[in-house]
Amino acid sequence: ELVAKGPDDVERAAAGAPPGSPTRGLSPPPRAGVARWLDRDVATSLRHGSEFALWIAFMYLCDRTDLVPRGAKHTDPRSFWLLWLAICVAAACSLRSCRSPKVLAREQTEEWKGWMQLMFLLYHYFAQGQLYNAIRVYIAGYVWMTGYGNFLYYRKSGDFGAVRVCQTLFRLNFFVVIVCVALRNEYMLYYIAPMHTLFTLFVWLALRVAKDRNGDDAVAAGKIVATLAATALLYDVEPVFKAAFGWRPLRDLVAFHDPLHPEFSDELHEWHFRSGLDRYIWIFGMACALGLPSLERRLGALAALDDAARRAAAHGAAACVALAPAVAWVALVFLKDKYAYNALHPYTSWVPVACYIVLRNLTPGLRSTYLHLFTFLGKVTLETYILQFHIWMKTTGLNGSPKFLLVVVEGHFWLNFAVVSAAYFFVSVRVFRLTVALRDALIPDDGDDLPKALLALGAAAAAVAAAGHGLRALLPVDA
Repeated sequence: ELVAKGPDDVERAAAGAPPGSPTRGLSPPPRAGVARWLDRDVATSLRHGSEFALWIAFMYLCDRTDLVPRGAKHTDPRSFWLLWLAICVAAACSLRSCRSPKVLAREQTEEWKGWMQLMFLLYHYFAQGQLYNAIRVYIAGYVWMTGYGNFLYYRKSGDFGAVRVCQTLFRLNFFVVIVCVALRNEYMLYYIAPMHTLFTLFVWLALRVAKDRNGDDAVAAGKIVATLAATALLYDVEPVFKAAFGWRPLRDLVAFHDPLHPEFSDELHEWHFRSGLDRYIWIFGMACALGLPSLERRLGALAALDDAARRAAAHGAAACVALAPAVAWVALVFLKDKYAYNALHPYTSWVPVACYIVLRNLTPGLRSTYLHLFTFLGKVTLETYILQFHIWMKTTGLNGSPKFLLVVVEGHFWLNFAVVSAAYFFVSVRVFRLTVALRDALIPDDGDDLPKALLALGAAAAAVAAAGHGLRALLPVDA
């Protein structure tokens, strides 16, 4: 998942469970003391790690060898839209009721991520470049959730401890870092991960300062305004941006050398462009989290109207109020070409996001139901995002884009699509569950144990890095 699990941790806190505590059968039991943390379920953790390594090797074989052939993309828009229609019909058949019907329930935000991610993936698979502007809005929706979910969690729980931060950063980056090491790609190839990491840390910092005053709406609003001003200074004043990200090792972390676009000599260009496109929408997410009680009251008041005709009229009026700016945005912004649109996107992407939130939660019936198929897929967005490069499609090589399709059944596009997609989603779900299990096994819940755990993990990483450098020296390969 590209969004930190803020709402999950809020639910844990309400139930009296510690933040980040295991929630799945794969996850080890709760920990108590470093000795127990080191000794318990070692065999289970080793099995999880071994399976994880197996999928990394499988990914390498699919993308970096000729074991599986590659083929050209199928770019027919009609095929794309018919497939998307079939998926939507299947999703409609998975309609379920939310556990807790409310505005932006957890199932609903996962559903939102799920359907956006699916269209994002199909956009790449079928090379539907004409949908570029819509995909930019979907990515803004993901980043909005980073601000919304983290603000909601930190404000309600007050947990700013190192354990929570390490668990979040592990979830966002562990799989990405392993893939970068295995394939020798730069971190910025998977720009979603560093972007969400940065904005997650910014939310943490904004609420960590004077944390005892977070319950005061005026203070919280002041923090949001200050964050907006600081972000504008960081991104819109070039010397500030270069000073902030130009020092090593941070520059090396976010630098990118695109083999397909060698004309970009500035190695920070990609980072500034990618993260800059959505530099404000996460702050709008923080504002939405602050205003959530007000929205809930207003929508609740509409639903409480006794007369059905008045209630329908009120809902219709609210829908028109939400749609009016969205219609203007489509006419004035969305329909522009991609370059003109990109220039306006950072300042206007909040409009379709706000419209979607209001329309999706307008009535009690909409708030109380969700599409399970999309919700399920919304849980594995990080894994499907990364693995689309290397299992569903094939890249051009080092730091490469997924320009080709993985071909298992030659000459039969749809049969090949079904086979490869089944393997791709299966591996994505397995990697998601293994990452969660490894996080719970490697990051202790007890803050007193955290330094020793991080020291052990650092030593292990250093040993693996040393072994890798030794092997490269003995068995040099071309880049």
